Amino acid sequence: DRSVQAVEGARTRLQTILDNLTAGVIVFDTNWRIDTVNPGATRILRVPLSAYQGRKLGDVPGLAEFAQAVEQRFELHLASPEAGERVLWQDQFELKVGDKGQELSLLVRGALLPGDARLMVFDDITEVVSAQRSAAWSEVARRLAHEIKNPLTPIQLSAERLQFKLENKLADAADQAMLQRGVGTIVSQVQAMKQLVNEFRDYARLPSARLVPLELNALVAEVLGLYGAAQESGRLRA
Repeated sequence: DRSVQAVEGARTRLQTILDNLTAGVIVFDTNWRIDTVNPGATRILRVPLSAYQGRKLGDVPGLAEFAQAVEQRFELHLASPEAGERVLWQDQFELKVGDKGQELSLLVRGALLPGDARLMVFDDITEVVSAQRSAAWSEVARRLAHEIKNPLTPIQLSAERLQFKLENKLADAADQAMLQRGVGTIVSQVQAMKQLVNEFRDYARLPSARLVPLELNALVAEVLGLYGAAQESGRLRA
């Protein structure tokens, strides 16, 4: 009686531990039928796995490919275990669950149990993977922004130096005005590029649009400056 009570107590403690684990736990028998499953597995995979006890994981709607991949991974582990995988294996799987086909990234660990049973423990690492990808893209954005921003300052300084050197040497007022417009266009566009590059570097969304009063004549003059040659030759059409 004491032995039976000890076994029942140990089983109850084990079940309590399984029920309170955030990770998913599934135990398969020798024929890959589900023997034990915890609430964590049901929560992660979004299916009532307890209703499929005694059946194969591949019988669960939407999990056929995942079940096949897990079985192949167990077979690979038995045939040629990698370094450090004598006791258990670990791998990452991507699958879609739920009615909306939500993509999950699962970190799965597998181990053999006495009697040729298989233990599978898995965690949902979707948010971790997403954060890693975001960090990687942030680094790419920072480096790319740095490479784009490098030539902008020399472009602006060169344009301003040309204006400084040539403005007093141009006798025609029209030529001086054209030089000023051209340099002003270069400087303003360089500043706009710098702001855009800074936003890209910070990996942030562009600021929301703010409506402010605009001097339309100044905008038209700035746009016309981009077509100086056509304007002077009389070929500019609106």
